[in-house]
Amino acid sequence: MQRRARLHLEDQTILFPWRRPCTVKTLLVTDGGLDFGLGDFGLQTFVDILLHDGRSYVRFEITVAHLRTNVTNAAVMLGAPGIARSIKGFMFDDPNHFTPDSFDEVWLFGIETNFHNGTYPNRSGNPGRFPSTRLGDAELNALTAHMNKGGGIFATGDHGSLGNALCGSVDRVRNMRHWADFGGGEVSMGTSRRNDSNRVGHDAGSQFSDQSDDVPQVLDLKLYTTYANILKKARYPHPVMCGRTGRIDVFPDHPHEGETRVPSSLAGACRDGSPEYPNATDGTGQLSPEIVARGRVPAGNTASSDAGANLKQATVAHSFGVVSTYDGHRCDVGRVVTDSTWHHFVNVNLIGVVEGGGFDDFPGGGGGTPGTHLSKHTGFLYSPSGRAALDKIKEYYVNVGVWIAPPDRITCMRSRFWWDLVWSDRLVEATLMEPDATLDRVHLSELFQIGVHARDVLGRQASACQTLHWVIDQIIVVEPRLRPWLDPWGPLAGKPENPPIPWLDLEPLADIAIGGALVALRGAFPYPDEKVDFDDKARDVAMRGASEALRRGFEQFHADLEGVARLGARKE
Repeated sequence: MQRRARLHLEDQTILFPWRRPCTVKTLLVTDGGLDFGLGDFGLQTFVDILLHDGRSYVRFEITVAHLRTNVTNAAVMLGAPGIARSIKGFMFDDPNHFTPDSFDEVWLFGIETNFHNGTYPNRSGNPGRFPSTRLGDAELNALTAHMNKGGGIFATGDHGSLGNALCGSVDRVRNMRHWADFGGGEVSMGTSRRNDSNRVGHDAGSQFSDQSDDVPQVLDLKLYTTYANILKKARYPHPVMCGRTGRIDVFPDHPHEGETRVPSSLAGACRDGSPEYPNATDGTGQLSPEIVARGRVPAGNTASSDAGANLKQATVAHSFGVVSTYDGHRCDVGRVVTDSTWHHFVNVNLIGVVEGGGFDDFPGGGGGTPGTHLSKHTGFLYSPSGRAALDKIKEYYVNVGVWIAPPDRITCMRSRFWWDLVWSDRLVEATLMEPDATLDRVHLSELFQIGVHARDVLGRQASACQTLHWVIDQIIVVEPRLRPWLDPWGPLAGKPENPPIPWLDLEPLADIAIGGALVALRGAFPYPDEKVDFDDKARDVAMRGASEALRRGFEQFHADLEGVARLGARKE
C-alpha cells in the first residue's frame, strides 16, 4: 500500500492514464556553429525549458539533429535525460531520419549559407542531391509534405543571409522572413539601419555585450478584438505572444537581428503544385501570414567592443518584424512561425556569456570592451526583474510548440483540459459537489459561475489567449454564428463600414457553455476508472452539455433584451 501511495503521489498517470499529457513529437534541427550544448551559441537552455515545462496537457518528445557529421555527442545532447534521439549528419530525405509523418512539428535554427565544406561530407560529396546553398529537392519536398499534412514549422536565422541554406527555400518559410539583406542594410551587421535591439544595461554606454545581461528588449504586439467590440480597445495579442501572466512583451536583445515579413504576394505555389497560401476552409478567401510582434531599435546604439576600437554605425530609430505567424489550420495545412533571430533562444542571450569565452567582455576574457557588471555572466538569472522577463520568454517557447502542433494534437490537449477541469479541486469544492446533478437542476447563474471558475483554473496551465482560443473552437461547433462575437483572431472581412456600438458582451455565453459542458461531463463520469475511454466519449458529452446550456443562455438573453426594450419604450 505504501508503494502504491508513493507511486500515485509521484505520477498520477500510473493509476489514471487518461491524465497523461498529450505527446507532441518535436524535431529540432540546426547547422554550422550552432548546437544543443552549453556554449554561447548552444540551445540547451531552450531545450531544457521545453523538456521541463511541466504542463499537464502537453509533453514534447524531442529529437535533436545537426546537419554536420563531426559534432560532438554533447552538441546533440546524446544520452541526455528526456531526449528521444540525437542525430548527426541529419538529412530530411533519409527515411531513417525524417518522413512527412515522423514528427508533429519541426523547428529550424539556421546559420549556414553554404553546405559544401568539410563538415558536411555527405552533402558536399553529393552535389547532385544536395546543392551548396540550400536543402536538396527531396528534402524540401518532404518538408512541404509535412506541412501540407498539418505538421507545424518554426524557422529562424540571424542577420543577413545567415540561415538561408537551411531555411530560405522552404515553402511558406521562404517568404515569411528576410533571408538576405535588403534596402539600406536593413538586416546587416553594422549599418545605421541594422536591427539593433540592444538596451543599454548596467555598464556605461552601448556595448555589444549588453545582449547578455538581465535587461530585455521591449516588443510591440499586434492586438486583436472581435467584430462586436471593434470600437473598444483591442485586448488580445496573438496566442503565441500571450502568457499565463499576461502579454509576452519582452525578448532577449541582440545588436543585429534579422527580420520577419509578410509575403509580397500570396499567388505562389508549393513544390507539390498546391497553393502556397490556399483559401481558408470557411470561405473567407486566402489567409495571409502576419507580423504579430515588432521590435524597437533605439537611436544611437553603437554596440561597442574591442575596448571601443570596434564601433558599429550609430543606429537610426525604427521598428522591425520579430515574430510572424501563419494559421494554416484555417486552410487545412500546417501552421508556421518565423522569428527574426535564434539569439532569442541561445545561451549567450539567456544565461550570459561563458566566462573566458570569445564573447566574454570581462578583463581576461575575449578581449572585448571590459565589462563590470556580473549580470553579463548570468543573464536573466541575475535579478528578480531578469527572471520575470525569462518567465515570459519561456512562455513564448511553449506557446510556439503548442500553437504549431497539428490539429489532432490540439484536440488531444483540449480533451486533457476538460478532464483537468472536471476534477479540479476548486471546481469540485465550489460548484460540482453533486456528481449526479443534471443540467436542468443547475441554475443558469451557477453555470456561468462554473465557467468563470473554469477559465481561471485553465489560466494556471495555459494563457488566457490560448484557453479562449480552445474554448471558442469548441463553442463554434455548437453555434458557428457566435464566432464573430467571441473570436478576436477570426476572420474579419475588413473594417466594417458601420461597426456595431458595443452595447453587448457575449463572452458570458462562452462561460455558460463551459459550465454546461462541465456539468454534463461530471454527470457522465462521476467515478471514472482507468478503463474509461475519455477522449472518445468526452467530446460528444461536452458538446451536448454546451449546446443545452447555450440554448438556455440565449433564452435568458432574449428575455433580458426584451426587458431593456420595455425600459426604453416611449410612453404614448
